[in-house]
Amino acid sequence: MNYQWVLLRVVALVVALTPVAASCGTDEGVSIETTTTVMAYEHGEDKGPMGEEAHGDGSHDHGALIDLSSLTEAPTVSVTAVADGAGGAILEFAVTGLELVSADPPAGHRPGQGHLHVAVDGNVVAMTAETRYPVTGLRNGHHEVAVTLSANDHRNYGLHGEAIGATTTIMVTGGDDLVTSDLSFLVEVADGTVVGGVPRFEVSVGDLVRVTVTSDVGDEVHLHVYDLVVMVDASTPAVLDLEATVPGVFEAELHHAGFRVFELLVS
Repeated sequence: MNYQWVLLRVVALVVALTPVAASCGTDEGVSIETTTTVMAYEHGEDKGPMGEEAHGDGSHDHGALIDLSSLTEAPTVSVTAVADGAGGAILEFAVTGLELVSADPPAGHRPGQGHLHVAVDGNVVAMTAETRYPVTGLRNGHHEVAVTLSANDHRNYGLHGEAIGATTTIMVTGGDDLVTSDLSFLVEVADGTVVGGVPRFEVSVGDLVRVTVTSDVGDEVHLHVYDLVVMVDASTPAVLDLEATVPGVFEAELHHAGFRVFELLVS
């Protein structure tokens, strides 16, 4: 999957949070600025109005795109986020031209139906048909939220070869401060291979681990069992932060390219 973000329009808004009473008895207002952007990224292409030529057997091909360029009015989505002051945020989505249906159980593609794929800082956190979604456990600081319109079989809907979606940024407070990793590792992918060979990183149970993966092509880095999925492209590395809680040997791969980028040994 070759992710290249294309900004189509920007709508800026300022969300004023309800003042929270401090322990000293004074009220302090918190103002958060969020920017909503209708965006797209490149995929493979599937033709046909609302995807008539798409899978009908329930099989999943996350790398394909159902292109709706032939429609007079294509579906749209926008997203807003309001921090809750407790290390989380409430996300609200506005969708037109698409019937939202549950992603569970999996189903074959039906034109005009689908759900939302939601990611925070490049990590997929939900596949949902709900238009309001709470996110918790975020660290203090700025976070990016991205949402795309997906068909029942998880392929993205798109226009002219680019997926239909939106992004917003949010400033989170009341959560944990950023914790320094015990161990940090770097992986470089270039010309379809891992530079220097596929490494194995050895860590201990309880370690806070950060693995940064750079790539000259767009894809998703997927660490199995820990189930971390982080987007990567030529301009933005994938940063996987985790606490090593499960012992064993676990593979990370480029999801669409289909090859290993590193192994994690937890003992």
